[in-house]
Amino acid sequence: MTTTLTDADETLGDAFDALADPDCRAILSVADEPMTTSELAEACDIALSTAYRKVERLNTTPLLTEGIRFDPDGDHASEYARGVTDVAVELADDGVSLTMESDDGVGHGANPFTAEVSAD
Repeated sequence: MTTTLTDADETLGDAFDALADPDCRAILSVADEPMTTSELAEACDIALSTAYRKVERLNTTPLLTEGIRFDPDGDHASEYARGVTDVAVELADDGVSLTMESDDGVGHGANPFTAEVSAD
């Protein structure tokens, strides 16, 4: 699946801002599988409050997808995974575009989440 953001899209600037942020890039680099914000903070060695802000920033773009981790005790949690596998910037006479590729299968891509319930 391909998503292209152009100058006409409000989220183009958000995506570029997120890609320019080292903490956001760190989150994207580890989010190849669904993780909670706490897990992302630990994996990236950043403060939990910072992780929440960065996840919120990334979640306004197609770069990060959100799902729900279901718990049999009812303590469901949001979890996040990288929503794209490849990003390309194009500079043309008609402006700038950001093209993002995602897999259609399980894992990376448009929706890497499944409704799994663990018996833990």
